Amino acid sequence: MQPENKTKKPTLADIEALTGISKSTISRVLNNSKFVTPEITTKVMAAIEETGYKKNTPKLQTGITISRITLVVGDYVGLSTGFYSYLISHIKEEAQRIHLNVELLVLHDTLNADAVASQVAGQEAILLLGLDTPTVLEVIQAQGIPAVIINGADLNMVSSCVSPDYTLGAMMATRHLIEAGHRDIRFITAGYRHSLFQRKAGFMRAMELAGAGFDASSQVLTLEDYARNQMQNEALAAEIEADRAGGDFGAAQVIPHALSHGVLAGATALFCVSDMVAISVMDCLRQAGIAVPGSVSVVGFDDLAISSLTTPPLTTVRTDFAALTKSAVHLLVTETGQQHDYSVRLNTQVHFVARQSVQTLK
Repeated sequence: MQPENKTKKPTLADIEALTGISKSTISRVLNNSKFVTPEITTKVMAAIEETGYKKNTPKLQTGITISRITLVVGDYVGLSTGFYSYLISHIKEEAQRIHLNVELLVLHDTLNADAVASQVAGQEAILLLGLDTPTVLEVIQAQGIPAVIINGADLNMVSSCVSPDYTLGAMMATRHLIEAGHRDIRFITAGYRHSLFQRKAGFMRAMELAGAGFDASSQVLTLEDYARNQMQNEALAAEIEADRAGGDFGAAQVIPHALSHGVLAGATALFCVSDMVAISVMDCLRQAGIAVPGSVSVVGFDDLAISSLTTPPLTTVRTDFAALTKSAVHLLVTETGQQHDYSVRLNTQVHFVARQSVQTLK
């Protein structure tokens, strides 16, 4: 009796060998992922037809289809402190919990499409940390790499995004100041990032709802604009816009000039766009002999660990880093094998934290 001649069942490895396309990308084709170009889809489907591979293999329908997440950042991560180091730490914890490896990729030239394409080529899945420049997004999307943005936004709504609810957080902080009797409240910010615009929008909305009035020309101090227009310091303005002026967006250099020229005169409260800005502002006020909160109240945003150690301890808005990173990691894992063709924007919870840097006015 002759032994039965069994034909080997084709596998993903066979398709990978035939096409030169990674198994994770082949899996995305089989699951109708939006993160695959038509050219790749055509090539994979031709190989499936040639090999006789059964695309309804159950293994493709369940579980995690990637082994590694790449965190893509700009070189600002090495210059700023606090927020992104917290973010990276929490991402690593969540990824390790579900048995995914994590690696870091720093893009030094985010406007050079060829350089970006070379660096991101071959990545399985990407988390973009505060990096939402059109060049970077277009390159990643063209390569068919699943990507989710944390602390940013794709204005074309191709890539999904996860951020703290900055608008609500800013509204809570502003409302607290108003309820404490403050009316002349100034907002100190930088104006080049989507997440910063959201905080400004929350401040403006809370002022309007309270009937406190709002005048952007007098109540908002945008650090790079002030450096450029009032200080005539184009170099500093450019550094702030390029995220190279430190974690406080250049506040330590701008605020002394603003104080000495009376720009903040009359304000009873300063709402700062981040804790690092607020800490620099409090230091500048102290050096100018202005008491916090005796003369001016100060509020920050993020609730970094250092914020409870300042003198006085800083009132702020807490970002829930665990909720933020868990949402982003699981959204990315889901999208590596998704069968729908849409993107989402998620906002995670924030909490107001009252400390001693705000004085209630009589």
